Amino acid sequence: MQGKKPLNIAIGRRIQQSREQAGLTQEELAERIDRSTQFISTIERGLAGPSLETVIHLCEVLGTSTEWILRGRALLPDSNLLAASVMEKLSGLSPAQLLLVDRMTSDLIKLLQMKESGDE
Repeated sequence: MQGKKPLNIAIGRRIQQSREQAGLTQEELAERIDRSTQFISTIERGLAGPSLETVIHLCEVLGTSTEWILRGRALLPDSNLLAASVMEKLSGLSPAQLLLVDRMTSDLIKLLQMKESGDE
């Protein structure tokens, strides 16, 4: 077996970092892209490189850019991808749960704004 390729290692690390930032386990990510946990583990460890189709699907699920995954260049998150990700997460909630999420989101935004302005 050949040694790990540096590009596969770098891509795997960025996928792992993005997955962790998204708060997903390998199992959850595998389920969302219809792959095995072993596949995710193999990619994250740099033992193999993902196909372009897989990279695109991973980026959609993780709310990140192909530029980040493939080249390590951070771009601002695509607001459409983020909105779709949020909508997917909210789609299974009851009306009462949605109301609670709305209140919590409003409170979180206020806290973030206070932190930015130094009024903690």
